[in-house]
Amino acid sequence: MSMPKVTIRPAEEKDILAILALYCQLDQALVDLQPEFFCAAPREDAFVRQAVQANDADYLLAEADGAVVGFALVNYAGWTPEFSCVLPHRYACLADLVVDAEHRGQGIGSTLLGAAKRWARDRRLEYLELNVLAQNVPAIALYESHDFVEATRVMRCML
Repeated sequence: MSMPKVTIRPAEEKDILAILALYCQLDQALVDLQPEFFCAAPREDAFVRQAVQANDADYLLAEADGAVVGFALVNYAGWTPEFSCVLPHRYACLADLVVDAEHRGQGIGSTLLGAAKRWARDRRLEYLELNVLAQNVPAIALYESHDFVEATRVMRCML
């Protein structure tokens, strides 16, 4: 199987339906990994439209053969909290990353991560931060292969 030529570009309003379709896959993965906390429900296109139009955020789309096959939602997160013991840093957040199930394992996730890092570097931000479910072992392996390291751990106790 030959690798498709993948291009990365910022999303436009005409891409909203493709983004929403990919969110269906992402949301189902969340349900599969943590059914006690997630449910499949339609995403609001207003949220996607707002990020598409924002000056401080972008959906970076991966296209192969003219079709959207993945995206990374990256945004300027601001400064670290203003506490006397915290050093100030400006950073970006990788809010969402998804690759169409039929196109996984072809390097598209890596290409999107590289684009997200460039997005942050181009804005002179100091780091890129993300959250990932502990059960999402393939995503964690991908992020670690791109030099992401665990910085904090959220723990939960059901009552």
